[in-house]
Amino acid sequence: MEQALAADNARLQKRIEQSARVTQLADRAYDEQRGRCDWESIARDMDMPLIECLRLFDASHSMVPVRSLPNITDWSAEDLSTLKSFVTDHFSAVTVNEWRLVGVYMNVEHNDCSMAYSIYTFSRITPDLYKAITQHRNDGLKWKDIFEKYPIFGTLKLFYNAYYRSKESSGSKPKAPHIKWSDADTCKIKELVQTYYKPGNRRELLIQAQKAFPNRTKGSIRGRIGQTKDKVMVITNDDMDCVNKLVDVYGKDWERIGHEIDGTARRAQRIWSRHQERQNATLAWTDDELDTLRKCIRDGVGMAEASRLIGTKSW
Repeated sequence: MEQALAADNARLQKRIEQSARVTQLADRAYDEQRGRCDWESIARDMDMPLIECLRLFDASHSMVPVRSLPNITDWSAEDLSTLKSFVTDHFSAVTVNEWRLVGVYMNVEHNDCSMAYSIYTFSRITPDLYKAITQHRNDGLKWKDIFEKYPIFGTLKLFYNAYYRSKESSGSKPKAPHIKWSDADTCKIKELVQTYYKPGNRRELLIQAQKAFPNRTKGSIRGRIGQTKDKVMVITNDDMDCVNKLVDVYGKDWERIGHEIDGTARRAQRIWSRHQERQNATLAWTDDELDTLRKCIRDGVGMAEASRLIGTKSW
């Protein structure tokens, strides 16, 4: 029994060290111009399969800024080609967890990766792509040059025909009046996000936002929430250090601290909780934590889920 426990501890310690090593290499291999890491070189340095390196990568301890590319027009031709090649070479049917690995490889939000792959694979003109193509045509670009920017169709002729089919269908639909979001509207959305947003559940947030903006469409509100959430919910090391100092001064007076950081009491509490998680992650592992982690490894539980089950450590 003691030998088995010692073997488990050794495997666990090795995995933790490998995760830290992969994350360090990823920070060094980050190419700012391309916007992603050279994972092939990392796999060679680690002498491990590329997919295993992606699984070991710990985003919470990395300095690599993750890209957000929600529209197909945000993607470069080189990124689209790399995305399709990587998915085709490594996965037959991509699950949610595998899309997360694709996101790590591309250094792009995994939902954006699945969206771009779907459009690239099944070749369709989205509204934002249609708008971008129309603008290029108005600017005098030739069809050949536009096709090179968005090579999501097999041939120039298919690309040209798909655009005009989309033009005909869009012309038959009445356009809803566009209402610009003012600075005051954006501030209100920011407050609602900080107050009502819960990871994985936007229902209450959407309900409150629709009450606040009854004259706007649900789609417009969803879009603004998505854009605002990505900016508001990011918690940096500076945020955690600042709140930690304010707690030393004011105690857990979240209203006061929220005011000091130009946020809300809930935002201040969330930052404090993240600071506590960061502190716990640096503490020695307890026997209960190690037992839970061993069980996760035996059962094939992913790192994100294992971190949630343990509750006091992150990968």
